[in-house]
Amino acid sequence: MPVPLLDMWDRNGIKMSKLTQIASSDAKYLVYAKATYYPDFVRVFIPNQPYIRQVEGYEQELKLTSLSTHVDAESYESNEERSLRRTRKAIKDYSLCNDFDIFATFTIAKDRYNDARSIRRVKTWFKNQRTRNGKFRYIIVAERHKDSALHFHALIGEYKGRFTYAVSPNTGKYISDKHGDFVRNFDEYKLGINSAKIISTSESKTKTAYYLQKYINKDMVIIFGKNRYWASKGLAKPPTEENPEGFYKVVEADRHWMIDHGTILEFDRNKHPLIDMFLEAHQL
Repeated sequence: MPVPLLDMWDRNGIKMSKLTQIASSDAKYLVYAKATYYPDFVRVFIPNQPYIRQVEGYEQELKLTSLSTHVDAESYESNEERSLRRTRKAIKDYSLCNDFDIFATFTIAKDRYNDARSIRRVKTWFKNQRTRNGKFRYIIVAERHKDSALHFHALIGEYKGRFTYAVSPNTGKYISDKHGDFVRNFDEYKLGINSAKIISTSESKTKTAYYLQKYINKDMVIIFGKNRYWASKGLAKPPTEENPEGFYKVVEADRHWMIDHGTILEFDRNKHPLIDMFLEAHQL
C-alpha cells in the first residue's frame, strides 16, 4: 500500500518531494546527520557512513539484510553497551533540558547493605516529600560505595522543603564547596547523612549533568526496575532532527571531536543567531 513520504531522502542524498508516493517495502531513508537541540547548544552527529532509518510504523516490514551496506552505528554495540550509552544520554538530556537547582547526596544508615530496602526507603522519602511539600523534579542514580553499600545522588528542582546549613563536626563552622557556596542539609531526611549543593550557573549545570553520568557503568546493577536511574514523570527531552538543514556546514563549530562511528559538532546557540533562524523555520 503506497504511503506519503514526508521530508525523506533518496540514495543520492537528494531531498524528495513531500508528494512522493512510496510502497511499504521502500519505507526507508538515509541519515546523513542528526541534530539534538539543547537549551544552550546544538549537537550534530555526522556518521562516517550514512545509515538507514525506517519510516515509523513500517519497521516490521523491512529486513536489515536487504538494506545494502549502510549500517546504523548502534549495530556495532553489544546490548549492554547500547543500554549504558542510552542511559547516559537520557540522564544528560534530562539534566540539561530541565531546571534543576540542587545536587544532592543521600546515604542510608540502618541496614545499609540491603539494596532493596535502601532503594525502597529512598523512594518512599521522595514520595512523602512530594506529598508534604508539593511536586518537584528529580533524577536519582545510585553509587556503590567501597564497602558495597549503596548511596544515592540526585538532581532536584523546585523542592520546597526546609534546609539547614551544614556544619562541620570538627570545626563547628559552616561547610562550603570549592566555589564558596554553603552546603545544606535536608531538614526532613532522617535516614542517614545527606547534603545539598546549589546549582547556580549554566556552567555548573553542565558539569553536574556529566558528573551524574559517570555513575552509570557496567559494574552498576540495574536497581530501579528496568533502568539504572529513577526520574520524576514529565521531564522535558531535547528535540532531535535527522538530516537537519545545513547550518552545521556553514557555521564554525565551537567544539568538535571524533568518535568510532563519526564526528560530533557542538554549537553554542547564544553565539550563532543563524542556528536559531533555522530552528524557528522548523519550529524546533
